[in-house]
Amino acid sequence: MTERPAAEREGLRIAAMRAGEPDGDTPAAVPATRPKTRTRVSPERAKVLRQRRRRRRLLIAFTGFTAFCTFFVGLGYVYVQWKLDQIERLKLPALGTDGGPVMNVLLVGSDSRANLEGSVAAGFGKDQVEGQRSDTVMILHIDPRAQKAAIVSVPRDLYVPIAGTNFSDRVNAAFALGGPDQLIATVQKAFGVTIHHYVQVDFVGFKDIVDAVGGVTMYVPYPVRDTGSGLDIGRAGCFELDGNQGLSWVRSRTMEFLIDGTWQADGRGDLGRIERQQDFIRRMMKKAVGSGLSSPLQLNRLIGIGVKDVTFDSGLSTKDITALGRRFSSLDPDRVALSTFPTSPADIDGKSVLKLQTAQAQPMIDLLNGRGEMGTTPSPVAGTGPTTSAPGSSTARPGVKPSDVRVRVLNGVGTPGAAAKAATTLTASGYVVAEKGDAPSLAPKTTVTYATGQLAKAQLLQSALLTPAVLREDAALKVDVALLLGADYTGLKPTVSAGTSAPTTAAPTTVAPTTTAAPQISPVPLPKGTTVPPC
Repeated sequence: MTERPAAEREGLRIAAMRAGEPDGDTPAAVPATRPKTRTRVSPERAKVLRQRRRRRRLLIAFTGFTAFCTFFVGLGYVYVQWKLDQIERLKLPALGTDGGPVMNVLLVGSDSRANLEGSVAAGFGKDQVEGQRSDTVMILHIDPRAQKAAIVSVPRDLYVPIAGTNFSDRVNAAFALGGPDQLIATVQKAFGVTIHHYVQVDFVGFKDIVDAVGGVTMYVPYPVRDTGSGLDIGRAGCFELDGNQGLSWVRSRTMEFLIDGTWQADGRGDLGRIERQQDFIRRMMKKAVGSGLSSPLQLNRLIGIGVKDVTFDSGLSTKDITALGRRFSSLDPDRVALSTFPTSPADIDGKSVLKLQTAQAQPMIDLLNGRGEMGTTPSPVAGTGPTTSAPGSSTARPGVKPSDVRVRVLNGVGTPGAAAKAATTLTASGYVVAEKGDAPSLAPKTTVTYATGQLAKAQLLQSALLTPAVLREDAALKVDVALLLGADYTGLKPTVSAGTSAPTTAAPTTVAPTTTAAPQISPVPLPKGTTVPPC
């Protein structure tokens, strides 16, 4: 066989390679590996595999979502801390050291008008009133372990020694003279209590807080006005007061009600205002809780107000604020005990002031010092001493009987003949009615005023009334006691009769701690036949 030329052989080899066939000079190609045959999966196994893949995807999604939420919660926490850190702080050396089982915070409402603007500034007399005074003074008592709180109001006209001076004056004069530090020192000296922290809010701050919670609903039993505070509500009913109206309401000291076509003054001055303030604060707390303090938007609004209009002491850290907020987030405002230091009217150097009734105030002082239970606080009625469990208040001295008590009866109800009817009932019960007549103004609360040294007689008369009455001392009173019939007067107990002596006791009794709601106060006169406000 004739051998082919080299060029021809090379061409055939290349053609064979392109055709995938081996040529004579090239080893045969190794056959390609056959693809594996897919194993057939049962329906049950396929279902298990699908569920496993689904769980894996859910786990990945949940982990991502959790990380996302954690990031933004942390960011929100940092934001809250940052905003709280911007609140103005004051260094106040007069404050006591915080760290005990209870905490006392001095709450001060300043009457500063510096931040008011526009028509609001004109309405509240920004151009006429300069500087600032302590318009409202309260002590917030907090027991973190028991998750309980109480507020004790300090009447601004209370006559006390001013710390750092050699004279006495109204307690709010301390703030005007030396600012917060001197006010703190004065309150601690006057009551023998320790103040741990200080919070101050001005007119704008209070107004903005009311607006932030959406207004506060108040019951107005009659048309009401006060030219001094700008209050003017022309009809009775339930009204949602905005910030401006709420500020006018709590600042009113000369409130008048239109009853039977006649404007009748409240007549209680600052003590009546304290009752309205306490009632308003409790309603505002309930509104804040109900409107959702846990809402980020709501919380942000309130913190924003705090940054602008609230002042804290430098010792009240952001950590303290947030810790207290968490601990008391579920506190029922109805269970916050509201009370006022008991006082009696006096005239000193031509000034109409109030003097502390030290013995009757002692249970409140003990509470503030951590030596009393929340349940033993007196009924929160402005201007009263304890009426149930306080030493020396609810029990009269042995041997005092109705025939020993000379009474003046004054009609503060407005109903003609009310004083004469009460006098007849008192006489039938053995009391000696020295005189009777009309009170100079409307009295929302029944009050028993007693002369110096006649507390036991006043307590006996108080125990005879169907409705608890305010006890108040008056050194200028010419009879043993004076019974001022208020809108809440319902008569005398039928069991009281002549010759009945006051109960005796060897030692003061103590009321056990209670979990029931704090007694409600009556800041405005209720129409006849009404026992509780409709709203």
